[in-house]
Amino acid sequence: MQGIRNGVLALLALGALTQEGHAQTLVAALECDFPLASTDDWSVAASTLQYYIDTAGGWRVNQDSFSFDGPIKITIGGKDTAASLSITISRQSGKATKTLSSEGKSLTVSGECKKMESSGRKF
Repeated sequence: MQGIRNGVLALLALGALTQEGHAQTLVAALECDFPLASTDDWSVAASTLQYYIDTAGGWRVNQDSFSFDGPIKITIGGKDTAASLSITISRQSGKATKTLSSEGKSLTVSGECKKMESSGRKF
């Protein structure tokens, strides 16, 4: 996972899990495009991330959405820092919202997801 360098939050790929060891619970494999986003404190680079929706990996599968909430570590100024990541992906529209929070600061970015070919159950 890449972190914040000189105040810029690089690609945040938590949830970009490999399929190996997760095939039993894999629901969907999604590719999500996120645009550049920034606040006064952080900037997130535009990115394309692959998410393997895996209930064993902490993802929740609801009728209308896939979601993930959990702790992560990011690097700020060369130092590992505890953070929280929240992702919600609509199963109907493919719209995604990702929020990173750390030390009282947060950044939310919205993107679009599409289904990738996978051996998992289709949604």
